[in-house]
Amino acid sequence: MNLSSSLAPIVDKLKELGVTAEESNISEDTTATINETTTTKITYPYEFLLRIPKADLHIHLDGSIRVSTLIDLAKEQDIYLPSHDEQELKQMVFPPTYTSLVDYLAGFGYITKVLSTKQALERVAYEVAMDAYDTGVRYIEVRFAPQLHAIPGKLSIEEIICAVNLGLERAVKDADELDKLSGEEEMYNNRYNGEYNKDTVDKLEMLFSGKVHPYNTAAPPHHYGIICCAMRFFLPDTSPYYQAFWEVHKGEDQHRVFGLASVALVTAINNLREKGKCCHGCGSSSIEKEQNNDYILPIVAVDVAGAESGYPASDHKEAFDLAHQGFLNKTVHAGEAYGAESIYSAITDLHAERIGHGCNVFKWEIIGEGEGRGGRSKSNKEKDEISDEEKQAYVENLTRYLGGMRTCFEVCLSSNLQTMPKLNGDLRGHPARKMIQEELAVTFCTDNTLVSHTDMVKELTLAAEAFVLSPGQLRNWKVRVSIVLLCIIEHPLAAFM
Repeated sequence: MNLSSSLAPIVDKLKELGVTAEESNISEDTTATINETTTTKITYPYEFLLRIPKADLHIHLDGSIRVSTLIDLAKEQDIYLPSHDEQELKQMVFPPTYTSLVDYLAGFGYITKVLSTKQALERVAYEVAMDAYDTGVRYIEVRFAPQLHAIPGKLSIEEIICAVNLGLERAVKDADELDKLSGEEEMYNNRYNGEYNKDTVDKLEMLFSGKVHPYNTAAPPHHYGIICCAMRFFLPDTSPYYQAFWEVHKGEDQHRVFGLASVALVTAINNLREKGKCCHGCGSSSIEKEQNNDYILPIVAVDVAGAESGYPASDHKEAFDLAHQGFLNKTVHAGEAYGAESIYSAITDLHAERIGHGCNVFKWEIIGEGEGRGGRSKSNKEKDEISDEEKQAYVENLTRYLGGMRTCFEVCLSSNLQTMPKLNGDLRGHPARKMIQEELAVTFCTDNTLVSHTDMVKELTLAAEAFVLSPGQLRNWKVRVSIVLLCIIEHPLAAFM
């Protein structure tokens, strides 16, 4: 796709909406850089940011559940919640701000408990995708940790992944139908003549109610990918699956157990990605019939998440080597609660092609502060002895490599505002500003739409205003956000290409 030619209609649309270069400091100059001291603020119209095609490459299934659905599922399964009132539950468990990362993660315990059936997983996956598509997202990569939901003898990893896939597949079908219906105003005007079923009439009511929506007959089709997360750390009481896993591997070194659990996950993923191997209900739609039963689950990557310091990426090297050999893409949570060494380990030990968050990539001064297995590692002690100049050189070499390899940073601004108190609510001090200045690949994502009270329109609004991003910068091929905003996704793997 020619990004230069694609910018013209976008600029024209901005002019139609009353945004001019003089008023908003909008420039078509693709070499423009962010001024460190500028106070200029770019504000794009909500309608524009809603309607342009977007991708969300870092969104957690559990952290993006609807509050109403959480309450419904808790009632159905007789699971305790602090409140069954939506607003009260938000205030008590999912407030706008959190005191720490531990506080931020507390609400996930309630969510994980209700995602323990195939029906619940399919429902939540469908709703997460539809909520994204309703904000103009055309390609979404939903990530989750199947081992947190698995129940030995009752709900397998394979069944969990397949249930999520069915929900996402159904969402694509409904979203694409909304695109088609968006051009049927005459059909809408005749909605009461009995020719259309209630479901279609409801969709037409939504499209032509006067509310701004992103659906358009000329828009790119919707797609999705699945990312399965391994965990850096878990205890027997983390989930029924992990409890059984610990029992089977009693006496093993805990870091060896963490790695073996990741191997088990990747093995299951590789099996599911083979043609015709899915036997848990996936591919029961028309898509399978069209492909002569060669249905392949769209699992696009494996991830590892959880506590960084003290639980190194190297624990999972065997699993990620297996993923690498199976042509499975790799994205790793790294540099969020640990320094540049964590990112270095992600790319050298785990073959990471994308980095989740990576907010500490430039912090040379904290090199050596992280922990290795169970405490201070030998390598970190050695780093205490190197000079500040050598630490800075380490970071410079790392970022130069990341930039040259186009290793993409998945930046989640609203989430970072909640977990990075040093920002003091001001994103102008966010490391994404320097990432863009250094011409690193960056994509803005939601992380957790419920826990962080956000969506992709809000994330792009925050980015554009905090970093003064012009359309020219957005289309710059060196800045990954241009691809998020402007490309037409033709295949689920396109986000990794």
